[in-house]
Amino acid sequence: MSSPAPTVKPALLAATTSTEAIAAIRGLTRRGQYLAAYDLAEEAEVHEFDPPLTSVARAQIKYLRVLALARSGSSKRAAAEAASLAAALPVDLLPPALAEDLAALAARIAKDRALQAPPAERPPLAAAAAAIYEDVFRRLGRSYAGINAATLWQIAGRQPQAHNLARNVLKVVEQETAALTGPADPNHYWAWVTRAEAQLVLGDSDGAIAALKIAAVGAHDDLGARATTRRQLRFLARAIGIDPEPIVEVLAQPDVVHYCGHMTAPPGTTSRFPHDQQAEVARQVRARLQARRVGFAHGSLASGADIIIAEIALELGAELHLVLPFALEEFIAISVAPAGPDWVGRFRHCLGAATSVTIASDSAYAGDNVLFAYASRIAMGAAMNRAASIDTRIWQLAVFDGDDAHEGAGTAHDIAQWRAAGGTTEIIRVHATRGRTAAPFTITSQRVIRSVLFGDFKGFSRLHDEHIPVFLETVMKPVAEVLDRHAEHVIVRNTWGDGIFLVVDNAVNGARVALDLQERLHDIDLAAAGLPADLSLRLGGHVAPLVPVYDPVLRINMVMGRGLTRAARIEPRTPPGEVYVTTSFAALLRLEPDSGVTSEYVGHLTTAKNFETTPMYLLRRMGAGSER
Repeated sequence: MSSPAPTVKPALLAATTSTEAIAAIRGLTRRGQYLAAYDLAEEAEVHEFDPPLTSVARAQIKYLRVLALARSGSSKRAAAEAASLAAALPVDLLPPALAEDLAALAARIAKDRALQAPPAERPPLAAAAAAIYEDVFRRLGRSYAGINAATLWQIAGRQPQAHNLARNVLKVVEQETAALTGPADPNHYWAWVTRAEAQLVLGDSDGAIAALKIAAVGAHDDLGARATTRRQLRFLARAIGIDPEPIVEVLAQPDVVHYCGHMTAPPGTTSRFPHDQQAEVARQVRARLQARRVGFAHGSLASGADIIIAEIALELGAELHLVLPFALEEFIAISVAPAGPDWVGRFRHCLGAATSVTIASDSAYAGDNVLFAYASRIAMGAAMNRAASIDTRIWQLAVFDGDDAHEGAGTAHDIAQWRAAGGTTEIIRVHATRGRTAAPFTITSQRVIRSVLFGDFKGFSRLHDEHIPVFLETVMKPVAEVLDRHAEHVIVRNTWGDGIFLVVDNAVNGARVALDLQERLHDIDLAAAGLPADLSLRLGGHVAPLVPVYDPVLRINMVMGRGLTRAARIEPRTPPGEVYVTTSFAALLRLEPDSGVTSEYVGHLTTAKNFETTPMYLLRRMGAGSER
């Protein structure tokens, strides 16, 4: 368990050899758990194995680390690490397949950038990536680089080059498939996918589908590979003017579901989810999860609907990812134990079997409904992030009595939030015949969910008194101008010397303020003003429940809370000129699909003063044509 970010169970400590560590990293990548794969690879690079890492094993781990970063969407950072990796490794001494992977890594990242670009900007970027891939193909003669070059030439609108390469790739892959030993062969999937892609470049969609059906027999559990293939085939199909869905659905992925529903209570007591309906609800839950082939379930674990859905998801082999609103024992006391001791046992069973558990707030409940709403939104955003990472369908399953009245938290609220984010909901109806349950949604919310930004200027300590007026005019005045543009959303602004403290009304506006600040400051010619050229702003951001208060010292309305401490500890670890944000921030951004901002994973970081070690994300603009 963790607070406020999930901990994935597989750990390097379970691997005793480098071979086992590499297998564990690949296993996480296959499941689409790119962030965990990156962290595990990073740990493996410095781990003292017995026997020690060979040069080939070290190269594999480095490659897998950058690959995980690229697949997570962190293309900017992956590109930098790939360039460093290519310069440091002796590619000529590596096995051919690994040598090709390493040689093509820069091309892969260039391809990702091209596919994420707006349609008008895509052709030249695709051509640049194609040229890199084609060079690798000419040097090493392996089909992986060749088919990527052919596809990218097609997307770039260079059909003659695309067709010529595709025909050459088919000759190479014919030899590769002849050497396969069957679907269990680790090369089976990629050989047949490559054949399918080459046929699609040449306009043979029926042949491509037939080859994909053979490919689909293997690599059932390699969700990462399938996601990569599905995205590329979708772009390719659109480039040649055909419907991509019949093609990509041959490589169907398991669904991701966000679940929610009413709590229950013992027979004879008040409940919106009567005891006598539980068997029927369980039957319907099982039928719907089986019909949709759910592989990942995200939600909470209160008595009633939550636990029933979680139990069935686990029974069907799905990963369970839990988000609880506050500390474990307090959650049990409020949301589980009132329904009876058997529910507590079922709760602990699901908790122990969960893949990850997130504690959304490490402050007490204090009768505040907003913590339930906050946890639900984190679970929804995490579910959407997971579905995007493996290129699959996502939906919400709700056990609901149809009463749309809600107090800012609960099932009706969760359904409304999900639909506002563009999601679809399947509802299992329950019919309450008794009054509403008295707990936990009875006390009006005291806290509010806000985004918090802390910043300071690296290099400020080198300034002398004579620089201060210039700093205020050249740097802080533009900061104030940006904040004035966002005045309706900036609730609190404060500064002390080089420090900046901001509270903004929500995650999206907090992200926009942060990026606008960095972009405005980037345009300033500091050296011309007589200031250090490397003077730059670091910003750390978090979204959290905060307590509105009146500050008797500043004599203004203010917000305070644990979330301020978390945001303040992030900023010192942020690279100059960038914005780092928490898992909660990244999850809530996902609920705003048209926001124009997104985040890239950068790894687990230990924040200032050893406050915590937590996943961190880099904030960035989305391209107008990028797909999340």
